[in-house]
Amino acid sequence: MGRRAAHEALSRLKQFEPSLALVFVSAELDVEEVNRGASEVLNGCPTIGTSTAGEIYNGSSSNGVVVVVIAGRHLRVRVGMGHNVGADYREAIRQALGQADVLDYFDSGHPFHHTMAISSPGIPGVSSAFMIAFSPGATKRQPSLSHDIHTYLRRYSANRIPIFGGSSGDNLRFESNRQIVNGVSACDSVAVAFVESQILFGLGLAHGFSPTTKGALVTNASDHIVHELDGRPAAEVLAEILGMPLEQLGTQTVWFSRFPFGSTDVYGNSIIQVPERVLDDGSVQFGPLMKPHQVITLMNGTESEIAQAGLTAYKKAVRQAGLRKPALALMCSCALRKRLMASEQQEIDPIRQYTSVPLCGFYTFGEKGLSDDGLPVYCNQSVSMLVFSDELNPVASLVSKGTSAYEEFSGRLRRKEDQLNAVARVNRVIQASSGRTQLLRLLVDELAEILPWTDVAFYLPEDSSVRRRLSCASSQQEFPEIVTNPEALHEFIPIPLEYAGRSLGLMVLKVRWDTSPEEDDFDTVNTLAQIAAGGLYRLELDGRLDLKLRHLEISNQLGKELAKAVGSVSPTQHMLAHLRRVLNLTSGTLWLIDESSRILVKEAFDSEPGRGPDLLVAANDEIIAKWQARNSQALHWSPSEGTCAIGLIVPFPFSFVTIPVQYKGKVRGILNLYSAGRHEGLLAPEQVRETLDLLTNLSAQIAVFLENLSLQKHSTLYREVNHRIKNNLHNIAGLLRMQSRRLDKVPPEQALDDSIARIISIAKVHETLSQGDLGMIDLGRLAGRIGTLSATDAPKSPVVSIDVSGSRILAPSKEATSVALIVNELVRNAVQHGRSLTGDCKVSIRLTLAEGLVSLSVEDDGPGLPKGFDPKRDGNLGLSIVSALAVEELKGTFAIGGSRGSKAEVRFPLPTGHRI
Repeated sequence: MGRRAAHEALSRLKQFEPSLALVFVSAELDVEEVNRGASEVLNGCPTIGTSTAGEIYNGSSSNGVVVVVIAGRHLRVRVGMGHNVGADYREAIRQALGQADVLDYFDSGHPFHHTMAISSPGIPGVSSAFMIAFSPGATKRQPSLSHDIHTYLRRYSANRIPIFGGSSGDNLRFESNRQIVNGVSACDSVAVAFVESQILFGLGLAHGFSPTTKGALVTNASDHIVHELDGRPAAEVLAEILGMPLEQLGTQTVWFSRFPFGSTDVYGNSIIQVPERVLDDGSVQFGPLMKPHQVITLMNGTESEIAQAGLTAYKKAVRQAGLRKPALALMCSCALRKRLMASEQQEIDPIRQYTSVPLCGFYTFGEKGLSDDGLPVYCNQSVSMLVFSDELNPVASLVSKGTSAYEEFSGRLRRKEDQLNAVARVNRVIQASSGRTQLLRLLVDELAEILPWTDVAFYLPEDSSVRRRLSCASSQQEFPEIVTNPEALHEFIPIPLEYAGRSLGLMVLKVRWDTSPEEDDFDTVNTLAQIAAGGLYRLELDGRLDLKLRHLEISNQLGKELAKAVGSVSPTQHMLAHLRRVLNLTSGTLWLIDESSRILVKEAFDSEPGRGPDLLVAANDEIIAKWQARNSQALHWSPSEGTCAIGLIVPFPFSFVTIPVQYKGKVRGILNLYSAGRHEGLLAPEQVRETLDLLTNLSAQIAVFLENLSLQKHSTLYREVNHRIKNNLHNIAGLLRMQSRRLDKVPPEQALDDSIARIISIAKVHETLSQGDLGMIDLGRLAGRIGTLSATDAPKSPVVSIDVSGSRILAPSKEATSVALIVNELVRNAVQHGRSLTGDCKVSIRLTLAEGLVSLSVEDDGPGLPKGFDPKRDGNLGLSIVSALAVEELKGTFAIGGSRGSKAEVRFPLPTGHRI
């Protein structure tokens, strides 16, 4: 019940946090459990409450729970509780006031400016103060000390603080009652709430009784007990006033409720004072404190007059305080009054008919209120009313207007200050950022605090129409991945990021559904967007400058490395390895173009450490090189672009750039560079233009480097040619000596022809060597030339055909000279001895390369070799020369055989470092 009542009360608050909660609980219920449930819901709101003899909630009820919640920024409430009232009510009061931190207000030296008006710490303006107090009501075991408590509070506040409330009760069984403060309920305790309010409030007190002519003078009294009236035992005098025998006087308050007495103050106000019981010694115990020389008068009232008391109290509260907008009425009505009316509704209905303000309260065992002369009073069998108005007191209203104007001005000033602080914070983020991604992520985090009413995402352009989300607020699923048309973002607020006439992207807002931004907030957003755009522009400029500086550094480093590489063992390999490392790439290749043959040669290859050969990369590398050889233009491609126009073998997970290496308008080579995945480095799509410019400049340096290598190679080649001429002259001399030793076996003319053919073969090697760009000789082309010459110079035959086939093999001049002599001897030998029955001769020359071994074979379609032929024993001088060259010069082998046609084969290793 406590939870439900508290929930219902809190649900009606529309604007402010709760300032005070009052809990009225029927004594018929488990007060402690009800209080626990209400406290769970009220959750820290200052709370004061009591057990009741009945509840008021726009009507009369019993066995229920009423929770009243008051909220407003013009209220300040402090509550406290003191225990063991019966043992020492003064200490209990001090304990309650101390817990509420208001003891100073009950010090006679407190500097009150005027009655009931005090300054309120934390609340601007002037506040009026009043107190709500719930004290223990009478039980069969203990009289009520509520009047004593009330008198103590009046005395020590000099009557300057109104007190509203009542004595806790039960359903007239006088067994027990409880008081409540902040979730604690206890018996024999006093609960106080000290309220400082700029809201206008009024208090009124009424009872509906009128004095009769019957009365008596208190001549002897102590505290609550009157010993004598008119100098006689009090009980006897009461019996005479009531007109009944002494023995018929009641012994309980309920009996005496039919015969209330009252005392009249100097202003003519009657305060009800109900006898509670007759004591054995003839004394009479009253609820309030009684004083000697006080006149008590028998009171009388009709049922209608008594029922109108509630409305009278309400009107007094409104009239005396000048309330124009009553908003809430709290009512404390004596439980004894219910016995004087047909029903409690007789008292409440007139109030409800007169006003529609909420009416809440409880039936008490004694009432605290304000008399007609404005003094705090304690009484019985009365109605006390506290009415709040929806308006400020005049001073507070004036101060509030000034405060509102000041707060509005201060609010604008604070918003401007917040804007400046936000600008400063964003500027600090921009200064601390080293890249676009980092900047936008930091901005999103910062803007989440600066702009709590919205989520933010940043979009940067990928091309002229597409802007892709780069960084986003926590609710990323609410933002689209890309934006092609900002005007179509109906649920979002797109803000262009523009700076120096350039569009740098979009800042997109999504206002949260539970917030409502102010107009100034959008000014802040536009300012922050401009600052963010400036930061992006600055980072772009810094990035370009850094990139240019890095490019210059790379160019300088490459120049130094190229100078070193010229003199190294593998200059192109050394150059490419350095270039790949500096550019932080996965791999790279350098292809050279033989201008005379237009043949591509893979001059150098380098890759990351630990990355082995990749057949797919090698195959695509050749495709790219061939495309570049035909088109001679720089090209970049990455997997994100989809299909490549070159026609690569897919899937190919590498970004690449291919650059022609040109010197004086001629393409000397091709540079292919590869990067695994989507890099943020030089091959990232956003840096393609700058990367191509850099690589074009580098390719010019590489072209000069290759030209220098070529000049160096020609110089080396010149020295090598001279050296080969000298060596070959020695070879010719040796061949002539070998021929001279066999003059007895061949005619002189044939010996001279053979020698001339050998000299021409050597000359062809020199001729081929002097025409090559790379210092290498194509063995296939050389074999074809030598074979043709040898067949032409051989003895005439009807038809001689030469067929040269096989792999393209490049070899240095030394090996090429030996191959030329071998081909000359074998072709001449085939033409001479390998004729078919028709007299024709077909000679096949084949070159192959497998596992590093070159195979050179010369085959004819003649009758073949004689049975048991041994080249060492039966061979002529030519075969001896072939065998010597194959074994001694080429470090290989020589074999000859065949019964249908003859086949001679020389096999030798290709020297290390030779390229295909």
